[in-house]
Amino acid sequence: MGQHLLVFQSLALLLAAGLVALPLARWSGVPDLLWFMVAGFLLGPQVGGLVQLSGNLGVSSLIVTGGAVFMLYEGGRAVQWRVLQRIWQSVALLAVVGTVLTALGVALLAVWLLGVPWVAAALLGAVVASTDPATIVPLFARLKLPARLAQLLIGEAALNDAMSALLVVLIVAASTGAAVGWASTGLSAVRLLVLGAVAGLGIGGLVQWGVAEGQRLAVWNEREEAVVSALPTMALAYLAAVAIGGSGFIAAFAAGMVSGNAHILGLAPKRTHQAEHQTFLWHLGTVVRILLFGLLGAEVVPAAFAQAGWVGLAVAAGMIVVLRPLVVWVTLWPDSWARWRPAELWFASWVRETGVMAAALASLLIVDRVPGASEVGALTTVVLVVTMLVQVPTTKWWAVKLGLVTADQAPARATRRGG
Repeated sequence: MGQHLLVFQSLALLLAAGLVALPLARWSGVPDLLWFMVAGFLLGPQVGGLVQLSGNLGVSSLIVTGGAVFMLYEGGRAVQWRVLQRIWQSVALLAVVGTVLTALGVALLAVWLLGVPWVAAALLGAVVASTDPATIVPLFARLKLPARLAQLLIGEAALNDAMSALLVVLIVAASTGAAVGWASTGLSAVRLLVLGAVAGLGIGGLVQWGVAEGQRLAVWNEREEAVVSALPTMALAYLAAVAIGGSGFIAAFAAGMVSGNAHILGLAPKRTHQAEHQTFLWHLGTVVRILLFGLLGAEVVPAAFAQAGWVGLAVAAGMIVVLRPLVVWVTLWPDSWARWRPAELWFASWVRETGVMAAALASLLIVDRVPGASEVGALTTVVLVVTMLVQVPTTKWWAVKLGLVTADQAPARATRRGG
């Protein structure tokens, strides 16, 4: 079979398997992301041999890089600036300081207790430090949590995706000699962050202004013109940032923030267009998740996964039982302005599912053949499975137990996207 037909077959089968996995997820209550991963494994080189994308680095790189860019853009859109204005200190502490502390804690745990090499441990910490907005956003919408608590965790999940991606870039650069020492690494971080944000805000604002002006002049007055603007926005923001030496991931996130909060700037499209835009991103997001998790599942080698099993379980347990509560209480308890109640802090201590961004970053390391990437990928898969199976199904029970919602507010069964 020709290479182009093999790629077409692989993508078609992954999407078809995702179509089967979606009703299975609703029926079983098991997050659909795990079903996508299982499908990828069964169809991949280790079992069925029908999905083979690892040999085509161009396609694999496009899927994982494009998927990460999309997730960050969508995460930026989820940030509600008017709500965050009241709790921005807490969100910043939890998403920035908390992500660094989580990454450091996982790395130390992996090295000291489990003997994982330093570079692989650092990459593992950076990859799994992010939480998953794709999981918590639909769940919170049904749980009807207090607005500021929901936005704290949604804001954290959106911001720490960008922070996690930045940490991965810095660690890879430092491990390959591109950055040496704390001073050089710090300057690299500032450059990537600032130039990425400038590119993302500039491109996002320019496209949003163009759409608004086009609608005002009745040039762009159809829904699809406003909706499809999302794709060039995230792509151009990424490319512009890379061209000027910034982080394309940060740029995609910043562009998403502009798109999601355009009404504050007076540039929001019509309400019908906004609804169509969100629907478009929702369905495109499903395709992205099927391909990302299918590709990650196809890369799983049973021997490596089994070898990583106990290590991954130990890391996941350490994150759930020790690191997450410690990070939440250390970063949020001193915030006297927000005055978080103990029940809110204990709820935030439990909600930290590892999800799509971690899968995208782990896959990106594998595709780019970064040293230690296969070990990081196997460990990430174990951590992802554990947090999805343990924390997602118990989130609503914990919210009721803490008195944050009543039993009649909690949905009877999880449905899409791990929710």
